[in-house]
Amino acid sequence: PLPVNEDEDGAGGPSDGVQHTSRLASPPPDPPRRRGPRMRRGPLAVVVAVLLVLGLGTGIWYINSGQFTKVPALLSKTEAQARDRLDEAGLDVGKVSHAHSDTVDRGQIISTEPGVGDRIRKNDSVSFTVSDGPDRVKLPDLEGYRLDRARTLLKDEGLEPGMVTKAFSEEVPTGFVVSTKPAAGTTVRGGSAVALVVSKGRPVDVPDVTGDDLDEARTELSEAGLKVKVAEKRVNSEHDSGQVARQTPEPGSEAAEGDTVTLTVSKGPEMVEVPDVVGDSVDDAKQKLEDAGFGVKEDRGLLGLFGDTVKEQSVEGGDTAPKGSSIKITIR
Repeated sequence: PLPVNEDEDGAGGPSDGVQHTSRLASPPPDPPRRRGPRMRRGPLAVVVAVLLVLGLGTGIWYINSGQFTKVPALLSKTEAQARDRLDEAGLDVGKVSHAHSDTVDRGQIISTEPGVGDRIRKNDSVSFTVSDGPDRVKLPDLEGYRLDRARTLLKDEGLEPGMVTKAFSEEVPTGFVVSTKPAAGTTVRGGSAVALVVSKGRPVDVPDVTGDDLDEARTELSEAGLKVKVAEKRVNSEHDSGQVARQTPEPGSEAAEGDTVTLTVSKGPEMVEVPDVVGDSVDDAKQKLEDAGFGVKEDRGLLGLFGDTVKEQSVEGGDTAPKGSSIKITIR
């Protein structure tokens, strides 16, 4: 028989003094759990996966494309039409500026920023420029203004100073504007070049001072309203030394009041040896003298009407005479 397992408090009866072997009893096993019905995970997992994919795709689409649009076609539209198109595209109107245009009618759109067709975030703004039509300027009256001042006034009006020509004027002083081309009051396109006609003073007939002494020539030209410049180099001429040999402008030409006349002073005629032509025929004599730089005068008298031989010459052969002077030959 198995020994009896007694409790420590003696519940199993009085000790009989005999040593007994004690064994602990194993706890009773848990009662078996009742299993409920197992959930079927297949369809739910598919639905969740599809929703995740759709959400992820929508997010990617929104990041890449959904939050963007394109600037609609606004060029050549009126401002009101442009505003309507931007509103329909979900865009705001940015800065509206104006500019002149020779090709876009007044009130229509010239350009946009960003440009038409450019990608832009929704609710962003688009700025545009409206045409004020061609730039037209009324040409001011510049007569009587100094040239530099006239140029400044043209630029202030949005015009460009063009070619400058000079003309005589009895009324307008030298250096001041006489007229413009086009004429004052003409309506021209902004930025156009305007030609300016500037006075070179009243016209003056240049007096002939060749052959005059230099001091006399200075006085005469000054009284005519002209300035005088003397050339450094003197030249030989038919005029005596110290007289005016030539002048520029030439005598009788027209100059402007205040213009300068250049005078070249003579250092006297060039002396040339006269060839001996006595005894030569008239034709040969004339040829020799002219080749030497002289003029020729003939003296035939009654006795030389039918003669052909030189009997005398006014300057003997071998002597010198001013180049360009005339030598008289007597024919018998």
